[in-house]
Amino acid sequence: MTLSSLPFAQSDATHFVKAWDSAPLRTDPYNHFIVKDIFTPSLVSDLVEIPAQEHDLAYALGTREEFNPTRQYVTPDTISQFEAARRISDIFLSPIVISALEKKGVISLKDSLLRIEYAIDKDKFWLTPHTDLGVKLFTFLIYLSEGEDAYAWGTDIYYDADNHHSTVPYESNTGLSFFPSNKTWHGFEPRPLKEIRKTLIVNYVTQEWRNRHELVHPTEAVC
Repeated sequence: MTLSSLPFAQSDATHFVKAWDSAPLRTDPYNHFIVKDIFTPSLVSDLVEIPAQEHDLAYALGTREEFNPTRQYVTPDTISQFEAARRISDIFLSPIVISALEKKGVISLKDSLLRIEYAIDKDKFWLTPHTDLGVKLFTFLIYLSEGEDAYAWGTDIYYDADNHHSTVPYESNTGLSFFPSNKTWHGFEPRPLKEIRKTLIVNYVTQEWRNRHELVHPTEAVC
């Protein structure tokens, strides 16, 4: 793969905006969107092929922070090596994409920073209900894997910290998105994962974000 994504930049962004604008607002139990056909099929295939380390992790607290040293991100180094990483960073840095997100969220992403995690989950993975409220302005959980049992791997949505609402169907190139608030409870109930569950976790975060090594551009705001 070449290292330049410029021929794809406009078409990738346009494709994303079409998918984003087609996703209806769901209000139960809080405002969220389930977006389909997020990327082109070829880009999804290339994303799945980006090398990622697999770790056998036994979650005790139900937080990704338990294993921070093993987490993987789209960084300037990743972008320099893999065209697919550059293309997805270009999508979420695109002015037309940022404008489309701001319009639906009735929010400004000005001066925010882009963070994209490449999450590789295996059996014994689970996440306690949480809201992402704080320095995260936008959350998008994009599912990439395909597998015999993958349909049951989606994010769990909750009414509150103690009451489960539903499970988002896990389908490759589909994702759950929301603008964090004190109502956006989500997590992942303990259940078997017979194969690898790959997910992109896209966040726009405020300038208060401390772990700058996790960012697409450690010092450069998106707009």
